[in-house]
Amino acid sequence: MCGIVGILKFDSSRIEDIELINFTKSLHHRGPDGSGIYFSKDKKVGLGHTRTSIFDISQAGSQPMSYSDKRYWITFNGEIYNFIELRKELKSLGYIFKNDTDTEVILASYLKWGDQCQFKFRGDWAFAIWDNKEKNLFLSSDRFGALPLYYKRHKNYFIFASELKAFMSLQSIFTPEFDYGFFLWLGKNHGCLNTFLKDIFKLPGGHQININQNNEFSLSKWWRTVDHLVEIPETYEDQITQFKELFFNACKFRLRSDIPITSCLSGGLDSSSVVSAIEIIKSSTKGERQNSSKQSVFICNWQDDKNSEKHFANDVILNKEIDSFYLDIDSSTITPDDLIKSQFDNEWIDVDCIQKTLLYKKIRENGFRISMDGMGPDELLGGYHNDLIVALKDHIWPWSDKERFDDLENIYRDLNQSTGKGIKENYNIKKQVIKDFFEPISTFKKKFTLDRYSLINKSKLIYPKEDNIKGFDHLNSYLYKNFHYYGSPYLLQNFNKLAMANGVVSRAPFLDHDLVTYMFSLSSKVKIGGGFTKKILRDSMKGIVPDSVLNRKDKRGFSSPKNNWFANHMSSFMLDSLNSKDFLNSNIFDGKKIRDDFNNKYLAEYKNPGKQFLRYIFFNSIINSFNEIKKNQ
Repeated sequence: MCGIVGILKFDSSRIEDIELINFTKSLHHRGPDGSGIYFSKDKKVGLGHTRTSIFDISQAGSQPMSYSDKRYWITFNGEIYNFIELRKELKSLGYIFKNDTDTEVILASYLKWGDQCQFKFRGDWAFAIWDNKEKNLFLSSDRFGALPLYYKRHKNYFIFASELKAFMSLQSIFTPEFDYGFFLWLGKNHGCLNTFLKDIFKLPGGHQININQNNEFSLSKWWRTVDHLVEIPETYEDQITQFKELFFNACKFRLRSDIPITSCLSGGLDSSSVVSAIEIIKSSTKGERQNSSKQSVFICNWQDDKNSEKHFANDVILNKEIDSFYLDIDSSTITPDDLIKSQFDNEWIDVDCIQKTLLYKKIRENGFRISMDGMGPDELLGGYHNDLIVALKDHIWPWSDKERFDDLENIYRDLNQSTGKGIKENYNIKKQVIKDFFEPISTFKKKFTLDRYSLINKSKLIYPKEDNIKGFDHLNSYLYKNFHYYGSPYLLQNFNKLAMANGVVSRAPFLDHDLVTYMFSLSSKVKIGGGFTKKILRDSMKGIVPDSVLNRKDKRGFSSPKNNWFANHMSSFMLDSLNSKDFLNSNIFDGKKIRDDFNNKYLAEYKNPGKQFLRYIFFNSIINSFNEIKKNQ
């Protein structure tokens, strides 16, 4: 994966060399292996690219890349895993290739099929293609928006980039202002299209843009998962078999690389399934362009966390030919600068993202540029606490399946108990479910509202238009909307930005579109049931993943340790920040009120008050960091 930028001018001015060079350099972290720029002859169009080399690591794979006598120029971020098959198909049709990259295959595919080429691709991408003959710029985002792509449309120009910080490197005529009202949602605006930079929008998953030099603009949706649902086998045994085949196939495609691949292993079901599947695949017949290096894993462990998952991860690699690297984190050694940088890299406020940052940093330091990650099953197969409450909505009436309701209720109690939250033994879950039944399924907009100290009105959040889905029960409808519009869009780009901040590519087999459409075609009963969440995944991994992992009922995920870490190790930093002149005199929020609440209320009443207040501190740090980029231009 890489960093991409572009400028399209509509007025009489020309793009200055230094403008495009600085714009491109701002994303050096996303592509430390090389960079390049392209100008049209009239300098009305400029494309930039920073490269992390994966396929054909020679100079022949450099971008921006041209095709068809330099009619088409592309700047591409991502990977097309089935490019080998597409290349063979296009060769049979008479197309000629000069290198061994997936990038050139995209160009030839676009020449052959136009925007319909997107349906041919299996992978993760964000790219822009300039047609020098038709004077048209085509931008595409993959089906689920795994890779970030932001843009701004103005009467005099159109600009785009892989990350928000890149826009601050432009000259003042382009540089956006902050939308403070938007930023004050403090990270809880999952999936919306507007950003904390005014007039900068995110291209959502499954969407494309066409814009020509007359500034004629169209934004359209090319992919709807609901249009691609599949017929499911009748028996559960056959469903398990098909699920396993799709999952292994997704892993095989993502093992294609001209450089070594590693994996992040938490010890949870999802990452353990990926690592275990790879071990089986690597021991069988070697696939085309599959890297032959020995499998390795990176295991992260908080040294002072009593709920460490390290022993589960060790069970996965026990007696296997797998090299293991351990990142043992002593929370007392993490500095405020580490936390602030992780927020800057993430371009959003996420107090718990430090673990991912440190893990990807260690991966790159050990010479790896690709990590296989396990994200996806929680969002697709109902792995979260709230998913159980939604699932129970389908079984609260007298004519519903009582055995099914009792099963879901027990799973919900086990999940809460295992995470230390616990619920009272006599707590009436059914009463609570009935109370919530008539609330809209899409409660995300209300759920993610958080800010009590704003001095200005919040900005209106803009979300993609939702697909018209019919025939789904409450759980599948909830999962569909969360995956496509609310929770997952942020999660996917969070992984991408934190990995690419360290020059690492994150691959997620569970997000293969064939597997995703299959999972949305499944009934809720095979997702949650039989005492467990993610039921079909567990059953498909029997005999492959250790029982100690398959039988886990707790939910951990990437987070900071639970033992009062912020209060113990960050209290001085927080107090200094909350008492700083800059913070107290802010004209954006009530700094004095926040400081007083921290001193007088939260320190006395809460065991771990730090996260809430760090959000405001990080808000300040991101604003300052972005302003620093702007000032240095």
